[in-house]
Amino acid sequence: MVTYGVGLLSSIHQVAERATRMRISILALAFAAALPVGAAAEVSWLGDRTVQQRLAAGEIVIRADVEPDAQRGRIAAAIRINAPPESIWSVLTDCEHASAFVPGLKRCRLIEHAADGSHDLIEHEVKYSWLMPTIRCVLRANYQRPLRLDFHRIDGDMREEEGSWRLERQAGSRATIVEYRLYVDPGFWIPQALVRHSLRVELPAALAALRSRVEAAARAPR
Repeated sequence: MVTYGVGLLSSIHQVAERATRMRISILALAFAAALPVGAAAEVSWLGDRTVQQRLAAGEIVIRADVEPDAQRGRIAAAIRINAPPESIWSVLTDCEHASAFVPGLKRCRLIEHAADGSHDLIEHEVKYSWLMPTIRCVLRANYQRPLRLDFHRIDGDMREEEGSWRLERQAGSRATIVEYRLYVDPGFWIPQALVRHSLRVELPAALAALRSRVEAAARAPR
């Protein structure tokens, strides 16, 4: 698996408030990021009718769970892709070509692959901005092919990074809802402008690029 952080940075607490005021089609819901998000909240955010309507219309919907005055935060994002989970999975786990649609990713290296295919160890090198040094992170990805991928940091420059990709088939359709969740605590200061750009521009662009890549592959002659 390669598309873990998807170019997303921390300090999301201020970004969520500004994004809502600027009407950038982000659904921001306030929660305490220091506490686990409850099971009921996890179910309800994608089950909300407004969210479902936005996804059906092709929008990328983003939720920010924030903790005031902290350099860390949670986000959740979702997109509808006209392809089965198996097709999306093959793109998500393609380390070799991930830099084509993952903002800032300079290098992806497979360190270890489980013989039974249950998990991988992946090393990422990411350059978010010329203002910042290259960030290295080693993550373990646990696979429940082709519907769920959970990842967490085991080494590198970030203090904490964990999240998941969840793929849900749409009944009566070829489409799949792809949900991305991330909690990140870099452990160092990040410029607010860079965080704002990541949430407003890079995350939607990465998900849109994922959809384009998957749907183009589905249309290509076999």
